[in-house]
Amino acid sequence: MKFVPIICLALFFATPAFAAPQWVETACWRAANRVLPALRAREKEAYIANCIADWTAGTPPPSGRKSYDRNRY
Repeated sequence: MKFVPIICLALFFATPAFAAPQWVETACWRAANRVLPALRAREKEAYIANCIADWTAGTPPPSGRKSYDRNRY
């Protein structure tokens, strides 16, 4: 019974499984750096958090470059 609080804390702080993919975090960080006028630290953190939430809420990822080498017929 002594380990129950420790196990609960470990489960409470074990959130990396729910984290966004690295490419989403990178894209949001780059977008936050392009905002003009420049954001303060807390504003940038909030902007990145909202951006990550938008991307992970079901928004499809960017399609990227179309393949023009596909068979058209």
